[in-house]
Amino acid sequence: MRTALRTLFLFLIYCVAAFAQEGGNRINQGQQLPQGKDITRRQPTYPSSTTDSVVSDQPNLLVTQYQFVDAKVLTSLETKGYVAVFGLMQEADKVSDANKKLQEQINTFLQSIAPLGIRSDDTYVDFVTQERVYDTVVKSSSVREKSSGFQIKENLMIRYKDHLLLDRIVPLAAQAGIFDLIKVDYITEDLGAVRARMTAESQKVIQEKVEAYTKLGIKLTPVSIAVESFDTFQPAEAYNSYHAFETGSAADNFRVVEQRKNSTVYFEALSPGKFDAVLTPIDLQPRVQATYFLRIKYFVSEHTSVVAEKTS
Repeated sequence: MRTALRTLFLFLIYCVAAFAQEGGNRINQGQQLPQGKDITRRQPTYPSSTTDSVVSDQPNLLVTQYQFVDAKVLTSLETKGYVAVFGLMQEADKVSDANKKLQEQINTFLQSIAPLGIRSDDTYVDFVTQERVYDTVVKSSSVREKSSGFQIKENLMIRYKDHLLLDRIVPLAAQAGIFDLIKVDYITEDLGAVRARMTAESQKVIQEKVEAYTKLGIKLTPVSIAVESFDTFQPAEAYNSYHAFETGSAADNFRVVEQRKNSTVYFEALSPGKFDAVLTPIDLQPRVQATYFLRIKYFVSEHTSVVAEKTS
């Protein structure tokens, strides 16, 4: 009974610490967010300048003016499946003993998830490190290190399709003594086809902008592709931190003993308002988002530079 209660307690702690819309511990490095430390989602980066001039330092030479026209396209990708990555570690006096303990732990876990429909082809063990472990011994007035054994680390990848299945995998991992869910990667549709659709849409956006400039009397002649960028954002890269507390202040002559305060993270999708076109909006469930940026360089005009003569 005590063993069952202990397993349940550890599982509950694990769920609170590890889950943020299936993001995994990679979001906050597996630690309680320190007070005052923020996590900011990864954002797409684009060049800001929209004009370019080829200017000579010498007077009475030709100056050519160019204009950049940009297109920013956003879409969300359909999720075909998931890959959960669990971290495992075992220590022992000998390498063979550490490896034996690790393999027994993995086998126990795999046997427990087999009834969920997870086949051996859906799992993979990635060997990470094998290293010595050192401890310190205090003797007289000195502290010395000594070898205390060996440590082996491996990652276990599990592929599944139903996102609700993770809620059943996690307690089975806890029963096997596995508490580190490193990350959950989302498997999506073919990115080549996605990029092709976004490229076509960006070309439409740029053509519409050029036609609008023409109506204003601005004639643009295409010169070259200045920038082309395609990027994808896994949900684990799209979390911001949130601190649900306010802290008071005290006089400098008082020692403040701080209490542990609640900090968490939340999924923050890329804002569609910052893009020229959105192919597939994101829904309630976190998904992989893809961005495409296209910048075309256009010729605007040219003129001769003139430098006024200095008067005596």
